[in-house]
Amino acid sequence: MAVLDVPRPAHHLPSTIRGMRRRLPMSTPSVPARALMDPAVAGWVRAHGITVSAASASDLALTGSCGIGAEHVMLRCDATTSLIRAAVAAGVTRFLVATERHVDVLASVGHPGIAVYLDDRGPAVIGERRLQIVGLHADVDDSAGAVEWGTAAERLLCRTAVLRTCGLPLGRISLGGGDASDWVYGGGQFSAAVAAEVDGALTDGCARWRLPRPSVMLGPAT
Repeated sequence: MAVLDVPRPAHHLPSTIRGMRRRLPMSTPSVPARALMDPAVAGWVRAHGITVSAASASDLALTGSCGIGAEHVMLRCDATTSLIRAAVAAGVTRFLVATERHVDVLASVGHPGIAVYLDDRGPAVIGERRLQIVGLHADVDDSAGAVEWGTAAERLLCRTAVLRTCGLPLGRISLGGGDASDWVYGGGQFSAAVAAEVDGALTDGCARWRLPRPSVMLGPAT
């Protein structure tokens, strides 16, 4: 029986990013490491310095084999400490943490320049550490549509306001959700709808809590 070599669909990352930035001009995209298995995606991401989100040792290895610079990788910490240490050793400086243990490990390595996003389900306040807390992250279940992205953005703004009263001013939010194929191969309609909901939530939330408008990173679930 003949085996058909089915070509991969062409990616539409440029139109995806244009769709985002029409409503959120200062937004930045991210793609999960598994998307790099498409050589065309890997080449475009590498050439344009797009953030790649990694969540495992195999993800880290894939970013390295595809020539993605460590400065463009953000690691989602898991239950193991070895993954965090391996990422630091590889030069990764951006981390998404969800537990105090993650923070303890990152603080213990004593590596300068580490920037941390706090998962919205994680610790509320981080004490005095040798870490730079830069923003908050939320996973988005968008099964009910793009409106869920706005809801998640508003939730992060509320928590940003609380942390600001605790002396932790944050200027960034990160949202991840949806199928990677919608972001990578679907074109700009999906990303534009997401950006519109997030933009509306930021406008309302920043006025309500008297916050400066944060920078936003959007992308698929890791």
